[in-house]
Amino acid sequence: MRKLPYGISNYEELIEDGYYYVDKTSYIEKLENLPETYIMFLRPRKFGKTLFTSTLENYYDIKKEDKFEKLFGNTYIGKNPTKNKNRYYILKFDFANINTRDKETALQDFNKVVRETIKSFITKYNIDISSIDEKDAPEIMFNYFIHMFKISEPDGKIYVIIDNYDSFAKELHEGNEDFFQDLFVKKEKIRLFYEILKKGTESVIDRIFITGVAPITLDKPYIRI
Repeated sequence: MRKLPYGISNYEELIEDGYYYVDKTSYIEKLENLPETYIMFLRPRKFGKTLFTSTLENYYDIKKEDKFEKLFGNTYIGKNPTKNKNRYYILKFDFANINTRDKETALQDFNKVVRETIKSFITKYNIDISSIDEKDAPEIMFNYFIHMFKISEPDGKIYVIIDNYDSFAKELHEGNEDFFQDLFVKKEKIRLFYEILKKGTESVIDRIFITGVAPITLDKPYIRI
């Protein structure tokens, strides 16, 4: 009897440890066949967004090619693989746990996520990008990383996955409008990070998948009865 995967959002762990899995891999094919390659996926909380990003990560990761059959052999996509399977270097950010106590703390946590994600990427793929300054602002670090990746892996393409992009933005918007304006609306800090992301699509970033919470679940006037 298979175990129920309560609270598990890591696809590889779910499959390897024999948990029950409702096969949603047909959506990988649907997404890949869309004309858009930069996708914003908005759904209510607890709707399986993080598990799906993990599924994408495992399916497209160039480092997981030798595990493809084990991870996807019994799924729809395993029997109907797409042309891009195991093609990409996966750069996955998760902004779910940013502390929004104040502007400085939010920036520090955001910077930490960017820094640790890039460091993990470099280690995982053994990329020769050794001179990143961890004291740099996230947008500067990210810009340098994209530039150096292009030099180090001229034929490589990156699939950027951003999970929970808006969770701390929502908290800041509700708690301190000035902080929100500084970080997301004005042309500095976090907004600059996303501008660098957009710029990266001109070179090494081939696909983007971003998850967030559907706005209707966040806007209080819409849920009044």
